[in-house]
Amino acid sequence: MKKYKKIYIEITNICNLNCSFCKKSIRKKEYMSLDLFETILKKIKDYTDYIYLHVQGEPLLHPNIIEMIHLAEKYNLKVNLTTNGTLINKTAKELSKCKNLKKINFSLHSENKKDNYLEEIFDQVKLFSKDTTIIYRLWTLAGKELDQKSTDIVNKMKNYYQLSPETVEKIKTESNIKISSTIYVDKDMKFDWPEITNDKSLGYCYALKTQIAILVDGTVVPCCLDSDGIINLGNIKEESIEEIISSERYQKLKKSFQDRKPSEKLCQSCTYKNRIDKFLQEKNK
Repeated sequence: MKKYKKIYIEITNICNLNCSFCKKSIRKKEYMSLDLFETILKKIKDYTDYIYLHVQGEPLLHPNIIEMIHLAEKYNLKVNLTTNGTLINKTAKELSKCKNLKKINFSLHSENKKDNYLEEIFDQVKLFSKDTTIIYRLWTLAGKELDQKSTDIVNKMKNYYQLSPETVEKIKTESNIKISSTIYVDKDMKFDWPEITNDKSLGYCYALKTQIAILVDGTVVPCCLDSDGIINLGNIKEESIEEIISSERYQKLKKSFQDRKPSEKLCQSCTYKNRIDKFLQEKNK
């Protein structure tokens, strides 16, 4: 049986922020119902061990977020989520009780005007046990150097966590840095959300091999970057995972990734696969 490293489930495509780096979706804004969520869990439980509660939208906005995580535990699924952190003070206490919540990614580069935004996140993170990994993300770098906003964030982190000069230097120069037993800082360059263009670049992709994504309306897509459901592989409400995997479009795209010649126009135009190619080349040196 096919096992994915992760399956993304977009429980909402609604966000409380309007950050410039996030793609503006043309889809209807909605929250996934608990019934649909449980239907999805029943259908995917044998195909992965981890679900990621995001594609677009802010998962902590969902009124049933805690119930959803507990439901996932019922089906022996571990949960990771990505959040802008602006709502963490309202949810941290209950989230910290979810034994199957294994990772929280905080996008610290989000664009908001909330007072004491970072300090509030740092304070709430204390509630989580060693079973939950915390990742502070800085994913809007234009180059290897920290911009002013990222530098300010790192300085606040330095003061709050009493980081050593050596650790601060690592944050400035390395990609993934451990600052405590369960807390990491993850840096990366900003990326462009894929859009269909005339580009037809070659490249390998992990989509369909290690991951698939399920949008808020049940549409299944190859990865978390197909935020508008352009590559519609089927709908989990009407089809099983096995039926979707067996479809001609799925199998054609999967083989095309293996051949480094993506068959879908969106994938041909996507520049994120260039990062994967670069990573694999460096890994094989």
